[in-house]
Amino acid sequence: MPLINRSICARCNTFIASDASAVQIGSARFCSTCAPLIKDWDYPVWLKIGLASLLLLLAVALVHGRKYFHAGRALYIGERLVDEGKFANALPYLKETLTIAPGSDKASLLAAKSALMIGDVASADKALHDHDGGHYEDGQSAQFLEVNSLWDHANEAFKKADQAGKLAQQDGKSAQAAKLMHDAASLYPQLPGFAFAAESLDGGAAFERRDFDSFLAVSENQWKEQPASETAAQLASALACKYAVTGTIDFRKRAEEMMDKARQLAQGDSEALKSIDEYVPRIQYRLSSRKIITKQEYDYLFRSGKSSAK
Repeated sequence: MPLINRSICARCNTFIASDASAVQIGSARFCSTCAPLIKDWDYPVWLKIGLASLLLLLAVALVHGRKYFHAGRALYIGERLVDEGKFANALPYLKETLTIAPGSDKASLLAAKSALMIGDVASADKALHDHDGGHYEDGQSAQFLEVNSLWDHANEAFKKADQAGKLAQQDGKSAQAAKLMHDAASLYPQLPGFAFAAESLDGGAAFERRDFDSFLAVSENQWKEQPASETAAQLASALACKYAVTGTIDFRKRAEEMMDKARQLAQGDSEALKSIDEYVPRIQYRLSSRKIITKQEYDYLFRSGKSSAK
């Protein structure tokens, strides 16, 4: 493109090579007649109104779309954290995205994956089933298949855990219950509670085969990992077993201390107190009689109404 000819007016092409009245505006020169017109150019009213309308529409769009920009930013951060394996940190951002854009396939699947990877099945269920009833545009995408597999494993694990819990309520079934709970822990290792419950049932199986050293070792470890009313009561039970078979006073003393600890920790929790009220009398009987009987045997002797005949 040729250089602008500064010898002529950029508007009317008048020769102004040495005209002292010529005016420089930007990169162009104008004659004395055209210069004021350029400086004081008055845009048409329709153009001014149009520009004002466009600016108003832009302002409205920015205000209305701000939440979607925010959702997009939250999704970006959440996705990056998922890629880094920081699932607990990612989940709040992805939940925030779904609050604004519940129909987003990507946000829903990323939120479900994050929740499942930290054992938060409730949040995963909400992320999946609040999304168009669990329907997705591409049911064969790698992301969908990955989350679907995690979801199936979690559900199967919960089924086995439920079966284990029911078996654990029956005398002589702790070994079977422990196996099912270990299966659940293997299926869904993201939920540490399954492994902890499996170890607890290992203790029950040790009790049933009268391996009280193993029962005590498991109970000591459970109390160390999760000090609570339930683990305190289990440790008291194991110590009472050791006292019953050895007569060692230290075992009895520690058992009584752990019973007191279990009751203290249960304060304010009606369910925990109910469990303690059911469990502690059996331990006290073991300490006073030095006889180790099962729950079923204890209930038959003292809770079935038949004890008065004995």
